Amino acid sequence: MGTSMARNTGDLADKSALRSPRDHEIDRVGRHALAALLTIFLLIARPVMAATRVTIPGGTPVAVSLVQKLDSGTAKVGDIFNFAVDADVTANGWIVIPKGAGGQGEVVSVDRAGGNGHSGSLGLKFDFVYAVDGEKVRLSNASGNVRGEQKTGAASTATIVGYATLGLGGLFFHNWVKGRNVVLAPSKTFTAFVSRTVHVMAMQRAPSSQYAH
Repeated sequence: MGTSMARNTGDLADKSALRSPRDHEIDRVGRHALAALLTIFLLIARPVMAATRVTIPGGTPVAVSLVQKLDSGTAKVGDIFNFAVDADVTANGWIVIPKGAGGQGEVVSVDRAGGNGHSGSLGLKFDFVYAVDGEKVRLSNASGNVRGEQKTGAASTATIVGYATLGLGGLFFHNWVKGRNVVLAPSKTFTAFVSRTVHVMAMQRAPSSQYAH
């Protein structure tokens, strides 16, 4: 049996040796061609969903949360802050602004806490958020449709005021009580609104329970 296997192995080696370099090259090219055809087949067989142009009406609400702490005791006018979308925003059955999408805002006013119970305050402007196609969607403080095709709504601005905590005795010593600064934790949530009607390219349908329009 061992002699037979050795003979067969030797025959295969002899046949391989008898093949010309051209034959080996043809085999190599054939293998590459087969791999290329398989790749093309897989690409054709893969389902591809075309993007759909979807309208986001002006005034569409967008729930957002801060991703960094803001403090009226240390913030400065012009500071840029980031926020993230709390839940998918849908329009006409499509997800147009996904949960977790990033956005950017600006501190537009700062009033630090002081004596006589003067409380601190922060004015925040929510500028824009990114849609599913990467386009910037401008935000506004207007909750209704603002004739977006013709007008640009005012930037969404929220002013948050801190209050001094006074006990009964503090009511009589108000002049010696310092107010409290506003400290906003990253979990602080706000509702901004799409500034004007815009169009985005969406690719994912929203679950029926999320249909907003």
